[in-house]
Amino acid sequence: MTSPADLARALPHDETAERAVLGAMLRDDKYVAEVFNAIGSDDFFRDEHKYIAGAISRLIEQGKPCDIVMVASALEKNKDLKFAGGKAYIATLVDDVPEQFDIGEYLKIIKDRSGLRQIILHSMEVIQRGTEPDADTQTLLGDIQKSIIDISEKNLTGGFFPSIKLIPETLDHIERIQKHGESEGIKTGYTELDGMTSGFQKSDLIVIAARPSMGKTALALNIALNMAVREAKTIGFFSIEMSRTQIAMRLLATHASIPMSTLRTGKPRLSPKEWGELELAASEIKGAKLFIDDSSALSIIEMKTRCRQLDREHKLDAVFVDYLQLMKVTGEQLRRNDSRAQEVAIITASLKELAKELQIPVIALAQLNRSPETRQGKRDSGPRYQLSDLKESGSIEQDADLVIFLHREEQINHDTERKGEADVLVAKQRNGPTGRVVLAYLDKFTKFRDADFSNRDYD
Repeated sequence: MTSPADLARALPHDETAERAVLGAMLRDDKYVAEVFNAIGSDDFFRDEHKYIAGAISRLIEQGKPCDIVMVASALEKNKDLKFAGGKAYIATLVDDVPEQFDIGEYLKIIKDRSGLRQIILHSMEVIQRGTEPDADTQTLLGDIQKSIIDISEKNLTGGFFPSIKLIPETLDHIERIQKHGESEGIKTGYTELDGMTSGFQKSDLIVIAARPSMGKTALALNIALNMAVREAKTIGFFSIEMSRTQIAMRLLATHASIPMSTLRTGKPRLSPKEWGELELAASEIKGAKLFIDDSSALSIIEMKTRCRQLDREHKLDAVFVDYLQLMKVTGEQLRRNDSRAQEVAIITASLKELAKELQIPVIALAQLNRSPETRQGKRDSGPRYQLSDLKESGSIEQDADLVIFLHREEQINHDTERKGEADVLVAKQRNGPTGRVVLAYLDKFTKFRDADFSNRDYD
């Protein structure tokens, strides 16, 4: 059986490269910035090298030189000198710097070996955890994927970006926006809403919230359809409440402008013209990269796993979740005494992590509590919603970058003059204004569209 010591010696490493890089920094501190922009002290394999690299880093932070004498003195002061091999060992490092020295190539070797060690050690941990009696498959799969992504990100190079490059690139971006109205966000297909938000932005958690029967699923499907068909984006849509067939019928009704009741009941029969419109709509939706998942018991770990897979296969652009409060927390994420509000907090934090990990907008639908219905005041000027109305968890309000409330007055007041209108209220936006957009809603097609209500007074 392999002992821990034997395993440690067998882990991938390159002692020659490590000694050369440390020796170069001890000879000339001009190398220090390049080294620590590429790797950290933990990327060195030998413990002696970790201590020496750490000492060099601390000295530079203090504005002090990092030659052999200063490094040995700093280690001795911290009582770490014996762990670093002593003064004699530190002195030998400067002799191992080659005459023809490309430090960048040596750094690549060290970083590569460090990544391999992390993969091996994490794999061993997974094997150990997998043999435990309470092991959970989905939790382990989620952790494995997250660890691989973390290791990948750690191996990406970074550092300062000079303004001589940054400013021209930024000016080019601004010029494109001025000429063509381009933005980094994905357009929703609604002119005024896109103007207010600049589209849905990468890495943002976006929440569309409403009371039941206001049309939040319809709005989400309309936006997803616009993104997939008009913008040619790859869209994932998780429908926990409705089946994929129901979703497909809604998409067809919306895109073909055919009454949903006709598709559902066959009454009245479709005319030849409607059949033509339906087939055209079907062809366009079939050609779009729109993926529906109708798992009824969806956990956050399963959702993240499927999103990563879809991203690998098709380069995912946005994800919709209908709806947030129906998702489940399982495995190690779930603690016995957690309340539902705590579970929702875990879900919203995980959705935000997914948005940042895949660099896509994640759009989650959410229910509102009954507070808006009991709140006093005239409703003619629009919905009286507050961020605190988000049901079950204040974490939704905290984690979301953009919060949109949806309200249709005719659902509350059947005598209203505002039939066929929908208020889309941008209640929170981290990097932009808040305000209200009014859309037209065609109930029989479950379709939202831009409309001109400029002759109405909403103030």
